[in-house]
Amino acid sequence: MENSSNGAQFHEFDGKDIAYEEKQNTIQNQSTKVHSSKFKVIQEILLHILQEESKLSSEHLFCVDLQNKGGVAGLQWKRHYQSKLNVLIAQNKAISNIQQNCEDSDVICSEFHLSFERQPGDVQLEQKDKEIHACQCPTNVLLHLEAFDFVFLQPEGHLANYFDSVFCNLRNNGLLCLTSSDISVQFTRTANVIRRYCHAQVTKTEYMREMAVRVIIGCAVRSASRCNKGLEVLMTPCVEDNFLIVMRVHRGPQHADHCLDQVKPQLYCQICEEQCFLPGGLTPIENPYALLACTCHEKTPGRTAIVLGPMWSGSIFNTTFISNLLKPHEDLPEHSSQFKKVLQSIQEEAVCSHLDVSETNGDHHQRDLGEPEAKRPKIEHSQHPTTTHPPFYINLHKMKFKDVIIPKMRKVLSFLRSEGYRASRTHFDSNSVRTNANRTQFHDVLLKFCKKSRKE
Repeated sequence: MENSSNGAQFHEFDGKDIAYEEKQNTIQNQSTKVHSSKFKVIQEILLHILQEESKLSSEHLFCVDLQNKGGVAGLQWKRHYQSKLNVLIAQNKAISNIQQNCEDSDVICSEFHLSFERQPGDVQLEQKDKEIHACQCPTNVLLHLEAFDFVFLQPEGHLANYFDSVFCNLRNNGLLCLTSSDISVQFTRTANVIRRYCHAQVTKTEYMREMAVRVIIGCAVRSASRCNKGLEVLMTPCVEDNFLIVMRVHRGPQHADHCLDQVKPQLYCQICEEQCFLPGGLTPIENPYALLACTCHEKTPGRTAIVLGPMWSGSIFNTTFISNLLKPHEDLPEHSSQFKKVLQSIQEEAVCSHLDVSETNGDHHQRDLGEPEAKRPKIEHSQHPTTTHPPFYINLHKMKFKDVIIPKMRKVLSFLRSEGYRASRTHFDSNSVRTNANRTQFHDVLLKFCKKSRKE
């Protein structure tokens, strides 16, 4: 039977084959729908990131969508920015779904052919306002043959498989956006797989989501350093169990060495979950237990702590970058409620970790928490935010203090700030607080302000 619409020839199917084909199409449509709703906030974040990047560049940005989900994100970029961006959508399987999505969106889909004669960074093919390029090829091959300004990567396999290819030709000051799902499952149940791909030791902790993000960043930093490139972490939003890591690439061996110095192992107490990063250097540490704020090793015989990582120990927020994303733009639709909620939560967390409480944002949050004016600690801006960033967080529901009743989050934050500690909510976990107070100091603050438990 001949199909006149595209000139191709197909054999006639029997009833069984037609039913099977319809079933597969239904499953594909359902999976695409679920994926689109699940990553709606992440796609909105990417849209606003590209808005800021287009302002900084006078040339067309060459962007690639390596999501393997029909090019939904890439089509969204092109519809909003048109001539400002050159968009390439690539996937290893057939690009028929990309072509169908382009047809539904009234966008021209032109096939992009790879050539070994071209050098990475050569002038790309011009695109019309409503045109994108699609390419069927392995992700690693494309990243080795072409240079990009903006890479959105969510492969079907593990992210670490693509780091060496990504940093090979990602341009200076270019952005890499990594996203993945089910991070709790990956890092909790398959520690051997994480050791294989990321060369890091992990175990189940109450701050598992942030540890997963820091392990992946550490793995990316090591790959970038082999290309004489360093990474600047701009933001790490986590929506439910899905995370997005946004990093800027800086070319030069000095940037690579500086970033490598911030990839460190972590010492983790298995009894009280106190943690600290081990200092760098060539000499071994004589008594690593002395670095922990707890005394579990003195009270309990045996080895009470383990070494996790290595992982990224620097800052995972950039307050200026996050603030720019929250600004309204005429060219973009109004921010969704969930987008505002996620970004404002990250902004509050970033202000806490950077020791920079502004008159507009910080005081507003502190008034909401009901903190008295006289008890607010004076906080000065740190010139080295990566050294003062309080990593990880404490889960209030999992704390095992038998002599005190833990109040609600709002009061806990107020108590910690009144004692001079930095404290904020964390978007990684709604039941956790990010603070520079260790667990002993946290316990002392609760004993001072909270009711004593009758089970004492």
